[in-house]
Amino acid sequence: MRSKDRLFNVLSLVILALTFITVLCYILIAVNPYLPINPFPPPPRQIAVVATNTPTPTPGRSPVATWTPTNTPTITPTPPATFTPTATRTPTPITPSPTRTNTPTPTPRVTRSPWPFTYEITYETPVYGCNWLGVGGTVVDIDGNELRGYPIHIWGGGIDVVVTSGDNQRYGDAGWEQFFLPYPQELRDVFRVQIHDKNNPNHPPVSQEIVLNFPGFCSQSLARIVFTKNH
Repeated sequence: MRSKDRLFNVLSLVILALTFITVLCYILIAVNPYLPINPFPPPPRQIAVVATNTPTPTPGRSPVATWTPTNTPTITPTPPATFTPTATRTPTPITPSPTRTNTPTPTPRVTRSPWPFTYEITYETPVYGCNWLGVGGTVVDIDGNELRGYPIHIWGGGIDVVVTSGDNQRYGDAGWEQFFLPYPQELRDVFRVQIHDKNNPNHPPVSQEIVLNFPGFCSQSLARIVFTKNH
C-alpha cells in the first residue's frame, strides 16, 4: 500500500507541474502572441505605406574658363641687298617667337546648402532594447550648441505628430524622440521627418524631408538624426 501511495503522490506532483507549465504558456501567448511557442500566431500587422516625392535642388553650373589665344605678330620680309662696287652684307634681324600664355582655371567654391538646417542620420540599437523601433535625436547650431524649442514633424504609417526639441533629455538638452513599433521590422519609405522654423508663426520647413529606411534588425531599430543650423 505504501508503494501505491508513493506512486499516486508522484503522479499528482507531475500533473500539478504540467498544469502550471500549461497555464504559464497560455499567459505568455496572451501577452505576446508572436512568441515561437504559439502554434497559431496571428498575421503580422500591415502598415500603410505613404510615398511622396522629395524635391531635390538642382545645382548650378560652374563657369568654364576659356583660353584666349595670343596674336602672333607678322614677320616683315627683308628686301634683298643692293650690289655696289663694294658689296655690303646686311644681316637679317631675328624676331623672337611669342610666348604662349594660358588663362588659369578658377578654383571651384563650396555650394551653400539651400536649407537653413542640414542633417546627419545613423541607425543604432535603441536604449530600450529590441522591443522598440522609432526615431530620435537633437538640434544644434554650427558650433555644437543645443537649440531648444524647434518643432519637428514626423509622419507616415498612420502617424502624424509634432515633437519639440528639448522634450527628451535622453539625447541631450535639445533632444526629441518618437516611438513607432514594439519590435524590429523592415520599413522603407514609410516614415518621414522634417524640422520647422520656431520663430515664424506659420512654422515653414527649414530642412528637406528625411525618408527613414529600417532594415529590420534590432541593432538598427533607432534612427538617430542630428539637425545642424548652418546659416
